Order: sequence, then C-alpha cells, then structure tokens
Amino acid sequence: MYKLFLSLLLLALSPLVLAEVRYISDEFRVPLRKSPCSRCAILHQGLKTGLKLNFIESAEGWSHIRTPGGMDGWIENQYIVKKPIARDRIARYQQQSEALSASNAKLKAQVADLKTNNQQLDGRLNAVSDDNEAVSRELADIKVVSANALKLKVQNQKLLEDNGMLQSKIDVLSALNKQLESSHTQKWFIYGAISVFLGALLSVLLPRLKRKRRGHSEWA
Repeated sequence: MYKLFLSLLLLALSPLVLAEVRYISDEFRVPLRKSPCSRCAILHQGLKTGLKLNFIESAEGWSHIRTPGGMDGWIENQYIVKKPIARDRIARYQQQSEALSASNAKLKAQVADLKTNNQQLDGRLNAVSDDNEAVSRELADIKVVSANALKLKVQNQKLLEDNGMLQSKIDVLSALNKQLESSHTQKWFIYGAISVFLGALLSVLLPRLKRKRRGHSEWA
C-alpha cells in the first residue's frame, strides 16, 4: 500500500520535476484552453506576453503547460518560445548591465580604498623600519655601554682589591708606628728618670764636695 501511494505521488509530481520552461511570445494575449483544440473550453482569456510557463508535453501542434499560479492547460506551439522574448531579454540584460556597472563602481571604490590602505601600510612599514634601525642603533650603544660597564666593574673590583691591600699595609704600618712611638716614649721616660735621678744625686753630692774642699783648704 505504501509503495503504491509512493508510486502515485511520484507519478503526480513527475510533470513538475521534469517540466521544461516556455515563454509566451512577443506582443500576444494567448488563451489557455482545457484541451488541445481551438474550439475547446478556455481556462484563461489571455496569458500576457513574456509569461514564464512550465512545459509538460506536446501533442499535435499544442503544448501542455502549467502557469506560475498552478493552472494547467493547452496553448498552440506558435505562441510559445523556449527563450525569454527580446523585450524581456533586453530588460534583463539592462538590469544585469546596471548591476555590473554598480558592481564595477563598487570594485573601483574598493580598489581605491586598497590603494589608500596600501599607501598607509607602506608609510607604517617605513616608520617601523626607521624605528627598527633606531632600536638597532640603541642596542649597539647599549652593548658598548654594557661592555664599558663590565670593564669598569672589573677595574673597580681590582681597585677595591688594591685598596684592601693598601689598607692592610696601612694598618700594619700604623701598628708598627704605634709600637715605635710607645718604645720611643718609654726611652724618653727612662731618660727623664735617669736625668731626675742624676739631678737628685748631684744635688746631694755637690754640697758635700764643696764642704770637703773647704775642709782641705782649712787644713792646708
């Protein structure tokens, strides 16, 4: 039952699927008839010129067609053509020409925009190139400065080491100087004590010597 229904449906739709296209020829109002004969009942008083039709079959100078509204009927073959009529083709060509002209103008505008963008990109590229060169120069300068800084660091380290050695020598010399000063002070202290002792001794002995001299003088 399902296969039978499907077959009938395909049979009913086959004219729609396989239908060719026909057009009403120039400057006519063509009647659409129920059957393929000039005396058969008219379904439509006059299809307008250029109307697009679906062609189903042909029989004895007549064509079985279907209108865009879904009406089936017959029209004499002499009133239909396979291509759109000249007027419609010209109108269509004119529309296509206008569309192409508009598209061409749009493309020209896009090309102009692309040229402008390209010029801007060239300018940016040149600016970036200049910046790159400047950065390269700065990097070279930084490398030179870094090398000089490294040399200065090494020199500074050496100076610090030399300064440490000199400071050590100064400390040693200072210690020796203090020892010498202490020894010198001790010597002068000893010399002073001796001088005081000698002075005291002389102060005691001299009066006695004077008395002895006087005694000798009197005895004489």
